[in-house]
Amino acid sequence: MELLIRKIIYFIFTLFMATAAIFFVVRLSPGDPVERILGPDATDIEIESYRSQLGLDQSAFHQFIDYLTGLVTGNMGESLFSNEEVVSLMAQHMPPTIFLALTSVFLAMVIGSCVGVWAATHKSGWSDNIIRIVTLVSLAFPIFSLAPILVLIFAIRLQWFPVSEWESAAHTVLPIMTLVIPLSSIIARVARNKFLEECNAPWVTVLYAKGLNDFSVWLSITKVCLPTILNVVAIQLSVVLAGTMITETIFDIPGVGTLLFDSIQNRDYPVVQAAIIYSTAIYMLIYFIVDYINEVLDPRISTGGQ
Repeated sequence: MELLIRKIIYFIFTLFMATAAIFFVVRLSPGDPVERILGPDATDIEIESYRSQLGLDQSAFHQFIDYLTGLVTGNMGESLFSNEEVVSLMAQHMPPTIFLALTSVFLAMVIGSCVGVWAATHKSGWSDNIIRIVTLVSLAFPIFSLAPILVLIFAIRLQWFPVSEWESAAHTVLPIMTLVIPLSSIIARVARNKFLEECNAPWVTVLYAKGLNDFSVWLSITKVCLPTILNVVAIQLSVVLAGTMITETIFDIPGVGTLLFDSIQNRDYPVVQAAIIYSTAIYMLIYFIVDYINEVLDPRISTGGQ
């Protein structure tokens, strides 16, 4: 219980520091949202008057205190352009992003783990060699170059799936493939190496000596490998979230990534801050959960290996 309380305190403190960093970095970014809103024909008096109306004429520290007070009460401000509540905007754009991220992570874990275990149990065979080559090649393509390749093959050439919008299950296939391919490749390679490492452990020999068949032993080894796989997923989670936002922009998905991209172009401070803080909080929360699951699966982690 004491460990859980310490982790919660650490989570809150880290989120506060991240929020502060995000707030001030956004304020230091070039461009003036007021000039963007009023246009090039606005006079200096109109610009200063509107800036004062939005509270942007105050010091950055004073704006941060006001923003922090709003966060505590659940108020993230209003969009400078649409005048909509930021919380409402985020609620409208969250479902596609959450679905895309969670589905991709789940499929990548299942596919990557199964492929990695298969490659390990067929070490040096033709299937193992093919898997190693394919995973290595897939890792060579970043998301922003992998997505156009998938579109060219499956949407334009084969015409199997639509490219843009978010209307049916068919629209989710290419975006999910874009995220699953690189992440599952990483997991497959890690799972394979960890599985082979555990195969040489003395406890595996003991299992065979007890008369367990190959399948039962492989299940036991896979369970031991699970914390390592979860750690890889947690480490790659920031890449997945960033990739989700890039993928949304490429495939015109109405998620948080598209909202963030449009808000950055418009210098819409409240929306940009909310989108980045949301991503940071999700990343930290999932990392927190993964860390806790690892401690449940392997108590030696929480006891320092004692």
